[in-house]
Amino acid sequence: MELTFEKDDLLYALQVLQGVTGGRNTLPILSNVLIRAEDSRIECIATDLEVGIKMQVDGAVKEDGAFTVSAKKLVDIVKELPVDKPIDLVTTANDRVEITCGDGVYKIIGLPDEEFPQLPSVEGEALSIGGETLMDVIQKTEFAASTEEVRYFLNGLYFNLLTDRTEVVATDGKRLALTHCESLNTSGEASGFIVPLKAVREIAKTFVDAGEVEVSIFENQILFTDGNATLTTRLVEGEYPNYEKIIPESTDGRTVVSRDQILSATRRVALLSNPKNYLICLEIDTEQIQVSARTPELGEAHETVPVASGNASVRIGLDARLLVQALAHIQTESLAIEFIGELNPVLIKPVSDDEYISLIMPMRLEGPSE
Repeated sequence: MELTFEKDDLLYALQVLQGVTGGRNTLPILSNVLIRAEDSRIECIATDLEVGIKMQVDGAVKEDGAFTVSAKKLVDIVKELPVDKPIDLVTTANDRVEITCGDGVYKIIGLPDEEFPQLPSVEGEALSIGGETLMDVIQKTEFAASTEEVRYFLNGLYFNLLTDRTEVVATDGKRLALTHCESLNTSGEASGFIVPLKAVREIAKTFVDAGEVEVSIFENQILFTDGNATLTTRLVEGEYPNYEKIIPESTDGRTVVSRDQILSATRRVALLSNPKNYLICLEIDTEQIQVSARTPELGEAHETVPVASGNASVRIGLDARLLVQALAHIQTESLAIEFIGELNPVLIKPVSDDEYISLIMPMRLEGPSE
């Protein structure tokens, strides 16, 4: 096998695939990337048996073949090679790969390509979603998904395929993020699926510049492709909780504030919150929001942020980490904080964007001077 690449083309593909190979794999072959050339087509493939990615790479095929080598080692080498010289990859005896670039020659020991697992094929009716839309719903929700293994069905994004829209939801029980896009439901019947969090993060890297992404579902597998890259993953099995139940149908109070001002104030005040629970207090009225924290062992802090408008008052405790993440994932200059009372969920919404809701469960405050 003999191939020639431009550095940027090869490095981009390898860096995308490295997210799959970089985990703790029990099988040595899963730390490798498979490079395969056939009929002038070059593919780079990686899998951890849960998520698999296949990417087409531009290059010249002088001789067909396939090999596998350590993804990390190949990335490390290619990253350091000069940009202005072509990279030649040639397989030699005993599963060795020789990399030549300019005056440099590097030899890596690989594993037989026959040992590399095949990616599952998914044969289902394809749904279609714009690449920009896919990136947008992931960016708005992924941060709220659970990373704990106890409630595994929360370890991903839930795509709820309604007839008039598709709702994308993530929650870990303490907060929730919900957005929606056009309906992906072609059958007319409501259904949904849960994409695991690791796959979601790889999708965000793999299809960042995609124009259109096709989605196919078959039994417990789902496939995403834009023609150049293909990602397959197992779906999370289990029933997603009825998230509509915890979203208030209406709220008593609404305050509009600058996103940057409230985010910066929260970050600073949180530095003196208790590292055991990161509790901060928001005192909201019609003129301002006071953000405060008090920890006997550290000290105390408070900042006041003016509001653009407000119609009610509340004093509520929140986890500063959850609030910062919610605020950071809003893209508009102003946001609305909606509330009912100190023990009810807080809603955070972008102003002039009805498609997105971020919800945070409150924490109990001990007293008026907290």
